[in-house]
Amino acid sequence: MKQLFISDLHLDPSRPDIQACFDQFINSCLISNTSKNDHDNKIDSLFILGDLFEVWIGDDASIPVYQQPISQLKQLSDIGIAVYVMHGNRDFLMGADFEQASGCRLIPDLYHLQTGSKKNSPAILLSHGDIFCSDDKEYMKFRQMVREPLWQAEFLAKSITERFNIAQAMRQQSKQRGQQLHTQEKASEITDVNQKTVEQIMSAHQLNTLIHGHTHRPAVQEFTIDKQAVKRIVLPDWKPDAKVFEINLP
Repeated sequence: MKQLFISDLHLDPSRPDIQACFDQFINSCLISNTSKNDHDNKIDSLFILGDLFEVWIGDDASIPVYQQPISQLKQLSDIGIAVYVMHGNRDFLMGADFEQASGCRLIPDLYHLQTGSKKNSPAILLSHGDIFCSDDKEYMKFRQMVREPLWQAEFLAKSITERFNIAQAMRQQSKQRGQQLHTQEKASEITDVNQKTVEQIMSAHQLNTLIHGHTHRPAVQEFTIDKQAVKRIVLPDWKPDAKVFEINLP
């Protein structure tokens, strides 16, 4: 079974270049699974580990904006590719209506992906990745606030115009803070993962392989936890030369 992993597409109507890359990816998936003579390249599932969309202010407001990529994901689902989508820091308000429209299944952060049919088969830990950036204290406070069900309910109860304005203000604050950090030459160390946090979470979940996105710093890091060899795979953000990570499971 071929499993594909991507993250941080940041699809946005104002970025046709990113949409064009997504079009090519979707077409390649469709060709792989509809070709009668290429069984080895058939895709079993696709995991999108957060920030599929640049901004999501609720299913009612955002589904019409992203109708094209949502329809494309539905095409994959309709031909038998299971598509799993994780909330990112940009699109954490995707809900049941998104699932129905896209044919995707929303999965939680720190998701255990089984690598075999047996109960004792090893699993892989999947995450968007922002949970590991614990050095960014200000962002972690914001993350905790916006993931609260009460905050989300109150936000979604506002009009679409109000939600749009709030989201725009948040994005502007984020940009300003990013510029400030770059000026202070602290952006790299603050916005990257904290190694100790990575080790603590992997140890708590008792899993030896982690796949995540968010940091836009693609890499494969190998290290040890309690004398056990472990691996952290960081997915790239979406761009013309971005590579899709692939695992073949039995």
